[in-house]
Amino acid sequence: MRVIAGICKGRILVHPRTSVIRPTSDRVKESIFNIIGERLNDQAILDLFSGTGNLAIEALSRGAGSAIMVDRSREAIEIIYQNVNRCGFATQCTIVRSDVHQFLNYAVRQKKQFGLIFADPPYLQDVIGSLIEIIDRSTLLNKGGLFILEHWIANPVDFPLQNLEIFKQKIYGDTAVTFFNRKESE
Repeated sequence: MRVIAGICKGRILVHPRTSVIRPTSDRVKESIFNIIGERLNDQAILDLFSGTGNLAIEALSRGAGSAIMVDRSREAIEIIYQNVNRCGFATQCTIVRSDVHQFLNYAVRQKKQFGLIFADPPYLQDVIGSLIEIIDRSTLLNKGGLFILEHWIANPVDFPLQNLEIFKQKIYGDTAVTFFNRKESE
């Protein structure tokens, strides 16, 4: 697992010793960032179920302004700290050990907003519907922002949406990546 592009290109990241944390593969990550393109400049990033911090670190390397990385696993938080320090992004990152839903409810109350939200929940947890609902019905995602959900292909994302719209979905083996736009005309 490595940083693919930007100021930390080629930097090897610490990866988990157990199978509990499932980092996004370099192939999937490269495809995600090819689709995102130039939308990162100085954006605030939220990385949910952050695991290793892999996606947020890639975004920072490519020009994002700041990142909040959220995971409830003690092992994940330790790995995220190591990777953030290894890449020199400690001042740009806030690392939060919390249940993702609790953090989202807090962020909504605090009126936080992000240009890009990543979520890569454990494949066997049934959290996709509630996650999409919170992001769709809140103002966490800026107008024109992107919500990128990595999920198991067997978990469809056909939920009613008010403020988000699906603009792309890519399939990589048993992994699906669904890209949501926040509608401009609300």
